[in-house]
Amino acid sequence: MNIILNKKALAVAIATATLAACGGNDNDNDGNSATGAKVTRLATIPKGAELTGIEVSPNGEVFFNVQHPSDTLPNGENKAAVGAWIGIDIQNLPTDLEPVSVPDPASAEAMTTRVATGRFQVLGREGDDFAGGLPFGLGNIVSADGSTGIKQSNDPDFNAFITTGDNGNSGYLFTAWEDRPGGMSRMELSKVGDEWFVNNAMNIDFSNVNGTMINCFGSVSPWGTPLTSEENYEAENTAHWNDSNYSGGYPSYSDVQKIQDYLGGTFPNPYDYGYIVEITQPADASPVPVKHFTLGRVAHENPIIMPDEKTVYLTDDGGNKGFYKFVADTAGDLSSGTLYAAKATQDDETDSSIAGFDLEWIELGSSTNSVLEAAIDEYDDIDESDFVADANSYITDQQINDWAESKLGQDLDGMNGIATSPFSDDRVAFLETLKASEALGATVEFNKMEGININYQGAGDGSIPYMYVGLTDITGAMTDDAGDIQVSSNPCGIMYRLPLEADFDVSRMEPVLAGGPFDGSATGSQCSDDNISRPDNVYVLNDGRVLIGEDSSKHVNNMLWIYNPEGE
Repeated sequence: MNIILNKKALAVAIATATLAACGGNDNDNDGNSATGAKVTRLATIPKGAELTGIEVSPNGEVFFNVQHPSDTLPNGENKAAVGAWIGIDIQNLPTDLEPVSVPDPASAEAMTTRVATGRFQVLGREGDDFAGGLPFGLGNIVSADGSTGIKQSNDPDFNAFITTGDNGNSGYLFTAWEDRPGGMSRMELSKVGDEWFVNNAMNIDFSNVNGTMINCFGSVSPWGTPLTSEENYEAENTAHWNDSNYSGGYPSYSDVQKIQDYLGGTFPNPYDYGYIVEITQPADASPVPVKHFTLGRVAHENPIIMPDEKTVYLTDDGGNKGFYKFVADTAGDLSSGTLYAAKATQDDETDSSIAGFDLEWIELGSSTNSVLEAAIDEYDDIDESDFVADANSYITDQQINDWAESKLGQDLDGMNGIATSPFSDDRVAFLETLKASEALGATVEFNKMEGININYQGAGDGSIPYMYVGLTDITGAMTDDAGDIQVSSNPCGIMYRLPLEADFDVSRMEPVLAGGPFDGSATGSQCSDDNISRPDNVYVLNDGRVLIGEDSSKHVNNMLWIYNPEGE
């Protein structure tokens, strides 16, 4: 108890000191104080759009995307854009930079992308064909055999810039397309002066892994490969995958059919989707995707690999979700290792802007890609004809319970004593990860846990010994009166900081920047335009400042922010 109280006192002290550094910027947010150090608005994007794909080049330019802008915008701004903020060095951005203003919602400024200094260069918009390099257009999801455009996406998300020259002026920009099926484009870029040029473009071929779905945020591994995340909301609802009458939630049968179209008519196996996908040989003519089943099957937002090249933290987007850690058996190789889920213990505090959590890690299981792939293949031949109402053609809840009982040595359902696992492997941990976590006692109450990131050099040498994660929306299971987490609501979201320990473990999660205040009666922005709203993408700079991109329906125009924990 003394340890918990001391950690709580530390969290309160951090919040108090941060407020002081900000000049006491107290905002009323449903009765909460929105604490935080200095935040500066760096960019606003067109109405209706989400700001995604924050990535920084070696020279300090910032790549980001304009995702799903309003379809009523003029001058081509209604089309999603992949772009670069040029004419700046974000790593040396002045701390006293004048923020970009909030546009009048009725003005032309509200219908385009604006930055505090330099300018935003559009590299490509949805549908651009780049002189025939993308015959179906940028963002079009193409069938596995390359013959048919399945769907035109307007949802560019993760960007990864893989340099090909020593000066950082050339490289490949990989962009994930967040759709069902999912996709990824690759532009070959070179820079002359401040301007980027697209030399050619192509789509990554995912046919060797049966395609992807909902490619969301991601990261670049320490060894230089893009890691794209399958944000599979269907992962905990597998029973409905082959239900042709199910359309009221995830998985919608029409979405499953789109993946079937991608596969050329083969009914998809649900256990093929919901993983971290590594793009190996990224600079080759034909990069090779590898699905890492070992990192679990959930609605992955993004992974972040620690400098030991073994420890990986993974966030799970949506409501009633978990928080995960993977430890590889061998550095630089994600194909085998052990998966864990977090168990949170809340401070003796309910104010979400102050309440932190102690974390312990519950081991779910150990396995390899090859073992799990063989387990997945057992479900290949199931389709709609096998569906039975109120039954499950795949791994059942009873099988999950029996597996958990055998792991824990406890009778969880009060029926016939301790069950024997129905499987000779730990497939439940990796194919039904959320349900497995809940069965073993992990916390599955996190809401909209989004981008998670470190600064690799700073984490490695201890100069920036923190990991940051954004929770877009503090509502739902986090704010009810049951379970491990019971904090006050903040629909504008909160940024959390997790101190890195000597072995890159984390055992503490503390709020450092709360969005808001929130005004549900406002007709424009319901979260204050002078603070973050629903933080999503996160990027930690070399000096410890943090870039934050928004996924917010509560700002008229979504924004890019820089958070300075020093309050300067």
